[in-house]
Amino acid sequence: LIAVESNYVPGFSSFPCLDTINKLKRSGRRGSLSTSMSNWSKQMVSTSDRKLPQISSQIQNIEREILEKEGRSEIELSMKDDIITEESIEDIETGSYKTETGTRLTEGTVGGGRTDSVGSITTLSELRKRKKSKDRRLIDKDGTLRIVHHGLKERSSRFLDDIFTTCVDLRWRYIFIGFTSSFLFSWLGFAAVWHLMFWLHGDLEEEHLPDLQEKNGWTPCVYTIHDFSSTFLYSVETQHTIGYGLRGSSHKCPDTIILQCLQSITGVLIQACMAGIVFAKLARPKKRAKTVTFSKMAVISQINGKLRLIFRVANIRNSQLLESHFKAFILGNVVTSEGRTIRHFQTELPLSTQIIEDEDEDEQDYGPIFLPLMVGHTIDSSSPLYEVSPSQLLYSKLEVLVMLEGIVEPSGNTVQARTSYLPREILWGHSFVNCVTYANREGVYLIDHGKVDSVMADETPRMSAKKLESLNSDRKENLSDN
Repeated sequence: LIAVESNYVPGFSSFPCLDTINKLKRSGRRGSLSTSMSNWSKQMVSTSDRKLPQISSQIQNIEREILEKEGRSEIELSMKDDIITEESIEDIETGSYKTETGTRLTEGTVGGGRTDSVGSITTLSELRKRKKSKDRRLIDKDGTLRIVHHGLKERSSRFLDDIFTTCVDLRWRYIFIGFTSSFLFSWLGFAAVWHLMFWLHGDLEEEHLPDLQEKNGWTPCVYTIHDFSSTFLYSVETQHTIGYGLRGSSHKCPDTIILQCLQSITGVLIQACMAGIVFAKLARPKKRAKTVTFSKMAVISQINGKLRLIFRVANIRNSQLLESHFKAFILGNVVTSEGRTIRHFQTELPLSTQIIEDEDEDEQDYGPIFLPLMVGHTIDSSSPLYEVSPSQLLYSKLEVLVMLEGIVEPSGNTVQARTSYLPREILWGHSFVNCVTYANREGVYLIDHGKVDSVMADETPRMSAKKLESLNSDRKENLSDN
């Protein structure tokens, strides 16, 4: 109990429990939270150092529960303006929302209507079917964007302006429906025009049918036309230049020549458009991102005296991604010097695939993924995580967005793989386990993808990079004085 209330636990640089205990004391709350904190405090005194990490983890969970009940975050800045909080997708569709100002809730409505999304962005129907998750994130672990567009006027006309991309973004079942219906409607439409032309010319009269044409000396527009069925077959043969030899046009009807040319041109255009859409759909490298795996957890570890945020990337296929570049952003709130809060701002995190020892050395955000690659961000004075401590990171509401862009080796198309890390998915004081071994008998490198996500605890200090840098500078001054 003394160790906890003095904000110090042996084996750790700092342990943020004092604020939590003081909150309980000031509020005078009694119940499961205060009882649990007291029990764990007593257990910590009577437990050996071997169990301290387990106990500290459970106390952090208690702290997290207290902060969640209070609706506070130690790293996310408070908003001065009203915050619109939609309860569900239905609230967005109906236009109802709640604005939260302090502890008071006021009702309101907003304009707009239901909108679906296309491509890799999740649609409303998919969101309803998806298992409800309390995680508030922009990018799922599999790279799916959790976005629904709302309140956009003339949305349909905007998509029609870019009709080719809209068609390529459609699902395969709609592609096949459009492919089939485009040919069927063109066949039927031209067959109706052909049949009308035959009727106007008199080819469908009983004495002008094919069986009596030679006897009556009648020359039709198209030979061997008995009824609409034969007209439909002639329409299909004309559009696709099949030519079975039974039906053919004559020189008696100039309109027939014009219509035949129009249908041939229309058939070529339909085939070209549909073939282009299907080919573009097949050639999209979207599924290539499924064979690029990110580690489920990111770690913060001390390397060469500096704290670094690190995640690992692996390529499942033998074919490589050329010119692989990595980018990372922190999604959170930013407060300007004027006191204005910008919500959901994306702050870039410089990444490097190399271990930088000199501050003047340029960061290299690209590298081959022959073997699982560790990509890191150095937490220095220019980093937005410079003053963030382990407890502040754990209770924050930020999200680290990670993206990989590369060129698919077989096709030459550009692909993007992405994922994100929430604060609870960033392990402070851990490092990745080696997952590559060399097989001497076969003479190949063996990648154990089961260990790509494996981490182990290290001796990284549990303090912010700013505090660590201050301690290191003080230590150097003391050594120089001595």
